[in-house]
Amino acid sequence: MVAHEDRAIRVRDVMSKQVFTVSTSDTAQSVARLMEEAGVGALPVEAPGVGTILGIVTDRDILTSVVAKGLSTSMAVFEFMTVSAESCEEDDSILLAAQKMHEHKIRRLVVVDEEKRAAGIVSLADITRASPELGGLVLGGISRQAPQSPPLEGVS
Repeated sequence: MVAHEDRAIRVRDVMSKQVFTVSTSDTAQSVARLMEEAGVGALPVEAPGVGTILGIVTDRDILTSVVAKGLSTSMAVFEFMTVSAESCEEDDSILLAAQKMHEHKIRRLVVVDEEKRAAGIVSLADITRASPELGGLVLGGISRQAPQSPPLEGVS
């Protein structure tokens, strides 16, 4: 059973607030370089000039969609990014964020503000630091090979 206090902890309390974003026209190489310099494995993709989040690109996306296929590292982000990435809001509970990660078998969520602009990233590691039990449940769901895993206990 997930502890009641996990419902009270908000995403804004645990998320990484320093967020770098990339544009759909940035290249795989420039994105990989930014990830290396920033020490991150995922970057939100925003609409140029608007700031609205369109999706996310991960180090794994670059590896499996560009490098492993022998494609040019000058390929634009829009060609391999995850469109309409799962997101959450700053005021969401970490329980809700964990449920989304569990359901979609992902390790990161883009955190958006009221204007749907990137406010941060919340990762499985962030949730695990705040609630090891909840983090373990999410990881168990992500690691499971079954097509569908049961919902997190204590989530309605």
